[in-house]
This record gives sequence, C-alpha cells and structure tokens, in this order.
Amino acid sequence: MLKKFLIFVILISLTFLFSACFFQTGRGDAGSDPEEPAETPVPSADAEKPSQIQQPSPKPSPTEEERFKEILGGMTVEEKLGQLLIIGYSDAEHAETMIKEYNIGGFVLFSRSFDTFDQLYELTSRLRENNEEDPLPLWIALDEEGGTVTRLPSGRTPIPDARKVGGLDDPDLTETVGWVIGREMAAAGANLDFAPVVDIVDNPENAFMLKRSFGSTPEEVSRHAAAFLKGLHSTGVQGCAKHFPGHGGTAVDSHKDMPVLNASLEEWLAKDALPFQAVIDAGVEMVMAGHLAFPEIDPSELPASMSSVFLTDLLRDRMGFEGLIITDDIEMQGYPQGDDRKEAVITSFLAGIDLFAIGPSPQIQLEVLEALREGVESGRITEQRVDESLMRVIKAKMKLKVIPRYSLEEAREIFGSREHKEAVSRLFEN
Repeated sequence: MLKKFLIFVILISLTFLFSACFFQTGRGDAGSDPEEPAETPVPSADAEKPSQIQQPSPKPSPTEEERFKEILGGMTVEEKLGQLLIIGYSDAEHAETMIKEYNIGGFVLFSRSFDTFDQLYELTSRLRENNEEDPLPLWIALDEEGGTVTRLPSGRTPIPDARKVGGLDDPDLTETVGWVIGREMAAAGANLDFAPVVDIVDNPENAFMLKRSFGSTPEEVSRHAAAFLKGLHSTGVQGCAKHFPGHGGTAVDSHKDMPVLNASLEEWLAKDALPFQAVIDAGVEMVMAGHLAFPEIDPSELPASMSSVFLTDLLRDRMGFEGLIITDDIEMQGYPQGDDRKEAVITSFLAGIDLFAIGPSPQIQLEVLEALREGVESGRITEQRVDESLMRVIKAKMKLKVIPRYSLEEAREIFGSREHKEAVSRLFEN
C-alpha cells in the first residue's frame, strides 16, 4: 500500500514538472514546434512614450457657430420669417396653428388668458408641447416689472413698483427682486421678461411711466436696472430693456399717440443713453424700441422703432449692442396703423429691427408675416438680411435651454414661497 502511494506521488510530481517545461517552451498548440524565447527589446532613451504616439484625430465637434448655421440652413424662408414674431396669445387653437404652420418665434401672455398659477403652468406646458419638434424653443414672455405692471397670477410674491425699489437705493436688494421675479416666472414656464424699464422719468406729469422707472437720474436707473437684470439672469430668464431711446421725458402715452421729444444728440448721449449702455454692458439679450421720435437726432421724424439712425447708427454701431432689437407692440397708436402698417414693417426691418412684438390680433399677426414675405419676394429684403436677424434669434434661444423645467408640484413650492417673501421683506418695512 505504501509502495502504491509513493508511485502515485512520483507520477503527480512528474506531471507538474512536464507541464512547467511545456509552458516554458512557449507552445501555443499541442502540435506546434518549440520556438526560441523572444528577446525582450530594451527601449532606447529617445523612444516615443505612449503619450507621444500620434493617435488618429477624432472628428472635430462642430463649433457653436457651425451648429447655428446648420439650424439656419434647415429652415425655409417662411419658417425664418415666423421666428421674427413674438405675438400675443389669444386662444389655444390659434396658438397651435401659429406654431405648427408659421413657426412663430414666441408668445407674450397676458393675465386675461389665465386666472390661477396652475392654469398658467398648464398653458406654458401646452405651448411647449406644440413646439417640441422644433429645434428652437419658444420665447414665452411676460411683462413682469413688479408693482403696476405684473402678469403673474395671485399668489405671487408681492413686489412694489420700480420707483420704490430704486428709492431704497440698495442694488443688492434690487438684484434680489430680479431673482425672485425670475424664479417665479421660470416656475410658471416663462423664459423672457419684458423688463427692466430703463427710462429716466424726471417729468412728474409722466403718469404713464412715473412708477415704472427706477429713478429720475441716469445714475439711479443705470445702477438698479443692471442689478435687476443680474438677478433675473441668475435664474436663466432673459431680459428686455425698454423703451429705447428713452420714454421718460414725455407725458404722452405711445399707446395712444407718438410722443415727440426735442433732445439733441449731445443731450441724449449724456442722459437717456446711459442706462441703456449700462444694461448692454450687463449682457441684456433684447432692447425694445419705442414708438417715439427725436427729430433733432433723426430729422426723418420717424419713431425710433423705424429709425436706422437710432437702431443701427446709435444702438448697434455707437453703443455696441449685438443682441436682439424688438419693437414695442405694433398695435399701439404710436406706430403706423391701417394701410400704412405693412410698409412700416418693412421700413422697421430694414432700419435694424430683428423682432416684432404684436398684440393678440390674428389679423395683424398674419399681416406682418405677409409684409415681410412680400418684402423678400420683391427683393427689398434680402435673405441675407433675414439670416442676420435669425442668427441673433438662434444664439439667444439656445441659451433658454439652461432654465430648469419644474414639475407642477415643484413649481407650486417655488411660486410665492416663504423664501421669496422673506428675501424681499425689507421692501415693505417703510
């Protein structure tokens, strides 16, 4: 028995020894011949390191400009023209038609279209759903200045008029006001605020604008308009400075008539231009051109919303604004109406307007589209000029994608929250 055991141990030992010899010969297959072991190369001092070895170059990612041009190249002329309008919301059926058939750029919402926060949230959600196949998001705008001019429904955080905010002269608090308004707009699904008002109102008879302005001096308005915009931007909501070139020096309401102001260029540059320059430097996305004339600056006596002197020579070239220029509502009486409107639209666009703000009238909305289309077909408006505005539209709209999308439950917690009310409580201490 012991002898058999010893033999078994010897056989096992020989098996392991043979196996070791087999693998040392480098055989890959049972029938292959043994090979001499390969000599390990010794790297030279100047051999390429792995990091130095050239790898195949990956296909470069398209630049931002190339992506924008790709979007632009995929659009028909009619689709491009639709993007040049931000229109008043009238009803769900018309809105869906304007999105799907005319590729409309956006909507401005008024409180007549909703009573509660939930209704506003559902409205903005429906607009987005109708537009979900478009690579360009909709602008969903509100006139949310605070105080006298507000569109957010009841339950919002109360904000007083800009005049009171500016009167406290605390830019940090003004920035907080912009942040609160921006957060509550974003919670509701809006992404563009037609604010801040950048007009200097030093005429006490200007009841139309008095409460809406941050102050009566260029310094006050510049300081607080820029602070408001900073707070708004921190939420992702875009801003629109209004009413260029300055509506504060007149008591005439441009909803009813075209104001005419007598300031010279030197006087305008030293006063009304300064707050606009401040918000341009702060990165405002849009400037709204008002329907008011300065004949000593532009002898044509055209409203600024139709004036190449104001829109191109001053706002673009002298002040360096590279963003979007939008008209004030062209249904206002300060802008040509009736049979003169279509020609005025072409004049405005050629003067430097990028976007047209239009009230809720479907007839006027379609009339503006028709005017632009006829301008292109006649050759008065070149497609290159259309593309210039469209590139600005695309650049601005791509930034809208950073705004958080909230569920209804999350949005309810943000809207009129205790955090917001506490943040602006000092506005109501005096």
